[in-house]
Amino acid sequence: MAQLVSTKNLLFSSRPLAVGVVADSTALEHFTSLDNASRANLCDVAELRLDQLKIPAADLRAMLAGNTLPLLLTARHPAEGGQAPEDPATRAAMIEPLLDLATLIDIELRSAAQMQGMIQKARAAGVPVVGSFHDFQATPADEVLRGAVNFAQQAGLDAVKIATYLNTQDDLARLMKLTGENHRLRLSVMGMGPWGRVSRLVLAKCGSLLNYGFIGASNAPGQWPVARLKELIAEL
Repeated sequence: MAQLVSTKNLLFSSRPLAVGVVADSTALEHFTSLDNASRANLCDVAELRLDQLKIPAADLRAMLAGNTLPLLLTARHPAEGGQAPEDPATRAAMIEPLLDLATLIDIELRSAAQMQGMIQKARAAGVPVVGSFHDFQATPADEVLRGAVNFAQQAGLDAVKIATYLNTQDDLARLMKLTGENHRLRLSVMGMGPWGRVSRLVLAKCGSLLNYGFIGASNAPGQWPVARLKELIAEL
């Protein structure tokens, strides 16, 4: 039987979690066709990429009726791999109608100041906010990575996600060091590119809380199918 994750203490999990990314209609159809036990076997958390699904909130709500798996809602900025408009109000409007279904929401660190209204609404609803930082070309200097963590804390967020492109073995070593350090916020750290798959296992072992894999088709270089990722993480 799958080990379920409480929606009330997700960020306090003592084990790394596998996040299944639902980013297209095929993945959504597969996910919603499963019963709750099968969903829990597939992944610990499902991320709904609202920017890519582009489904009206009422329709999505109906498709998710009865779901018990924790949901992470994301409407990604186009500069960080998303298909939502740059306008923060428009992206917030994609999340807000479904906020009562969310266990977590994801907002880019670049948008934290502009989306304080959304952050406050999430906080009032008891939904923690993950601040995300992506670099699809390289792994920035250590001071940039630590700056992202510090900024997330100052912005009043509850966790921080860092995803960077790994060009060298040293890039992975630096992410390992960052993940293994003590931070006031929970970290989700992963690499993309040729070192991506290796990084997602190693960094989960180092303490990365949310570890992303795909349902259906990959939407980032270096991802595992989430069911396989969940199996491998359990064996670490």
